Amino acid sequence: LCHGGFVLIRGVGDEEENSPNTIDSCADRTGSSSQKFESIFFMSVQSVTKEIMTVGDWVSITTAVISPTDTSLRPMPADHQFIIHFYYKSDVVSSWKYITSRFRQPGLDSGLFSVKYMLPAGSVHVVRVIYGYGPFIVGPCVRSWEYYDVDDLMFTVVEPFSTVLPSLAPTSSVAEEDLVAVYDTEFTAPRCFDVGTSCNTWFKNGGVGRKAHGGYENNAPNTIDGCEDYSIGKRGHDESIQSMKVASVDGAFLSVGEKARIEAYVFKAKDTSSRSNPNEKEYAHFWYAPDAKSKDWSHLRSTSFDPGSGGLMRLNLNFTLQPGDSTQAVRLTYGYAESRYMGPCDRMDKYFDVDDLVFEVNHGAIPVPSFQYIATLDSPLPNHSKSIAATYDSEYTVPRCFEHASLCHGGFVLIRGVGDEEENSPNTIDSCADRTGSSSQKFESIFFMSVQSVTKEIMTVGDWVSITTAVISPTDTSLRPMPADHQFIIHFYYKSDVVSSWKYITSRFRQPG
Repeated sequence: LCHGGFVLIRGVGDEEENSPNTIDSCADRTGSSSQKFESIFFMSVQSVTKEIMTVGDWVSITTAVISPTDTSLRPMPADHQFIIHFYYKSDVVSSWKYITSRFRQPGLDSGLFSVKYMLPAGSVHVVRVIYGYGPFIVGPCVRSWEYYDVDDLMFTVVEPFSTVLPSLAPTSSVAEEDLVAVYDTEFTAPRCFDVGTSCNTWFKNGGVGRKAHGGYENNAPNTIDGCEDYSIGKRGHDESIQSMKVASVDGAFLSVGEKARIEAYVFKAKDTSSRSNPNEKEYAHFWYAPDAKSKDWSHLRSTSFDPGSGGLMRLNLNFTLQPGDSTQAVRLTYGYAESRYMGPCDRMDKYFDVDDLVFEVNHGAIPVPSFQYIATLDSPLPNHSKSIAATYDSEYTVPRCFEHASLCHGGFVLIRGVGDEEENSPNTIDSCADRTGSSSQKFESIFFMSVQSVTKEIMTVGDWVSITTAVISPTDTSLRPMPADHQFIIHFYYKSDVVSSWKYITSRFRQPG
């Protein structure tokens, strides 16, 4: 997922930071206020499978737009309408290629739109969104429209690889709890603190070697036992581990006794001709510690391949999660020729990288939440994608989507804030109220919520859905008591009708700071 945040492209014309935010200087055409004219305030591109974007994958472009608040003084010819065009190019010098268009009804203040396309060959891609008012004219820069905003988003795509380890099993469409690892000072390695369906470093510790020693890896060496990289490698030229992920094969929560998959991205050497032993193979070794605290590594598998001409390569390996402890770890050691025969930390090569990933598993009596059930519909709903922004419902005193949808969201305004600063506070159906101080920037605050079907079809009984929330942490906790058992916690609940009891789903934890 690559996104521009909620600030980077927000606005239009002179009010937009780094305007026009296009690679070819196609400029906005509008008035002086983004709230009075067509404006794009969010863009993202994401692989449909939620894996690293690779040539040949389907991806989804999502944009959020703001419509003008008043069009009473505009001419409104019959052929004029609010239009959103989507374009892409697979490299920065090629021509723009049209994907599709979406249309907005007059009088709606904001909206979220998504379209899909398949990534063609090319390592650097660009997508463009144009939102304007006028007759239906297709073009990457519709200068004949009286009012429009145009923005681009550039992102990198992995080229196909020649070498992939076998035994990559397909996953099923079940609950998605994809966790992002953060650096843990206790284990001195990336760690997911909760049980999920996967745990992913997302390229945050990519590289090799300590920066103080000429390397470029964040928090190097990223190992639980202090095993160090031994590399004189250059960025983008020599061997390095870029990203690691552990995921359940069946898509369920990571659990002892079940199959899991290690997925790693490594950067292969570009040219070994000047080395003392040129044109040798590279070697990757996978290791597993069922108890991360013990730091006792078991060898899973090794593989070798030719460096070729460099570039990213994905390695996959399936294994079974063993009894040990609820906190477990995997390791990848990767290097050149001399790394052929080695233990979990034998630095025998000038070009050698080692990285660990710590994750949690369901162990023993720890329950795995499951809420799937089946019901029969006499008249099934049509399956198609539809996004709806919630509006405030005075009967139930909460934001509500009144129509069937694949995505229901509260926008970035409806529930933003906390306490008296929150519009229509407390935004709960049972008057459960916030408890906080006077400023949402100084206290815990929720500012976005959405629920979406995993398949992105209309939400139907028996489907899996994903609840997404964005939160703001307090900027200063220095004056608070901080007992050892206190932490920042996010609880998730649901009910299947407004009069039933709340049912607990799961919790997430945030690190202070």
